[in-house]
Amino acid sequence: MSLSSADIAHLEAVLAQGKKPKVVFTDAAGQVAGRTGKVVALDPAGVDDFVTVAFGSDELPFSAAELRLPAPGEGARRSAPRQRSGAPSGPGLLPDDRPEPKPKPEASERKPVTEPEASVPEPAPAKKKAAPRRAQAAKHPELTVTLAYEDGEWSIGATRGARTVVKGAKVAHANALAMCQAAGSDEVAEVVSEVVEKIRSEAAEEAARLRRQLEEAEARLAELK
Repeated sequence: MSLSSADIAHLEAVLAQGKKPKVVFTDAAGQVAGRTGKVVALDPAGVDDFVTVAFGSDELPFSAAELRLPAPGEGARRSAPRQRSGAPSGPGLLPDDRPEPKPKPEASERKPVTEPEASVPEPAPAKKKAAPRRAQAAKHPELTVTLAYEDGEWSIGATRGARTVVKGAKVAHANALAMCQAAGSDEVAEVVSEVVEKIRSEAAEEAARLRRQLEEAEARLAELK
């Protein structure tokens, strides 16, 4: 991007007001590309270098391709001279090998805020693995036989694991007592003795009731003779 005919007319109008408009050196200007200077003279009738720009302590002519108008906010850069071929080198020109001045650091730098170290949560305790199916199955007996007494009758049941094999099979009184005696457990014998005593009491009451009924029946038969 370089100076257009409208830009040149604008520079000429600013110069006519007694002001020195700023311009920016393009890449075609070589070493000073990107720097700024002030236009002090302009000859629109010129063919090549017809724009005289002051930068530093020097004033040199430039062409329209070597200059452009600064963008908004631009122009704060320091202007620096360049070494042009065929132009006299004055005391204000800097040598080509002089490094560009580095911007000065700010007077007060912000110190980085040290963030508190985040507390790392302790890992949760590992869950115990479920026991294998074989181990769980071993907790249940392979066969369970249950002898029960209810409503004056003995019954037996059998389960294999969680499956019922036999349910409520009737058992004779004598066989049930034999099973209990075969267990050889004092606790079982004590409980069975209580059950047997209850059975005997109920049987005695039933026998007495039947005897009374028998006596009443025999008395009626005697009356009928």
